[in-house]
Amino acid sequence: MKKLKDLRRLKDVAEMSLNVELSTLSEIKREEKNLRARWDLIEESRKKRAVDIGAAKEFDVARAMGADGAWDKWAAQQKRQIMLELAQISEKREVQLEKTRKAFGKKDALSQLTERFKNKR
Repeated sequence: MKKLKDLRRLKDVAEMSLNVELSTLSEIKREEKNLRARWDLIEESRKKRAVDIGAAKEFDVARAMGADGAWDKWAAQQKRQIMLELAQISEKREVQLEKTRKAFGKKDALSQLTERFKNKR
């Protein structure tokens, strides 16, 4: 009976550990999603400005003053930074996926072991 209790406790700990790993993985995915949304916003703004310039029939002050060039430079820098952060998050995600797989394996093994032990009694 004590062994079954011990196995159940271990299984519970393994399940909590898996939940922690899944939560961490979820947070990493949220970070990635936010970065991709920033990228999309920059791209959307760039495309909108290109359409606006193409449709303009009048003198464009922002373009004449070089604001478009400055914005393009800023946007390119932001996109480089986002790509760097996405690469770092990708690496974090891969490491976290491995931790999550191991936690799942432990939980699954303990669940099966607990069931076998329970069925033998």
